[in-house]
Amino acid sequence: MTNEITEKAGLLADAIARSTELAELRSSEDLMAADESAQQLIAELQKAQERFMKIQQDGSEPSEADKNVVDEIETKVEANAAIAAYMKAQDNFTEMLDTVNAILAGAIASPSDGCSCGDDSCNSGGCDTGGCASGGCGCGAR
Repeated sequence: MTNEITEKAGLLADAIARSTELAELRSSEDLMAADESAQQLIAELQKAQERFMKIQQDGSEPSEADKNVVDEIETKVEANAAIAAYMKAQDNFTEMLDTVNAILAGAIASPSDGCSCGDDSCNSGGCDTGGCASGGCGCGAR
């Protein structure tokens, strides 16, 4: 691995560590952990899910009542403000990481994916500086 790559990976890691998405995730996680009702609901949901899965593992079909118990607890969990805030923050952080991953994946995509800056058909303007992952796919000045 080249020094340039590790340096830039370090910069990316620092940027992610300083991101508002991560700060909000950590903050909402702390608030959820401090919320006794949220913790009780989470424990209740885990127990209900474990019972449900044990029924399935034993080869039985869970009853409608079993399904309703889990559904009711899930509804309570989703209605809890601390849990809902944490889930939203988690979704935002995951979306940011997915975007970063898509950019990386796009940058290393093979030329057969329709994204090539080494194309002989490019005019003298060359390729877009953003590269394939940034939407700068193909030749810049045609």
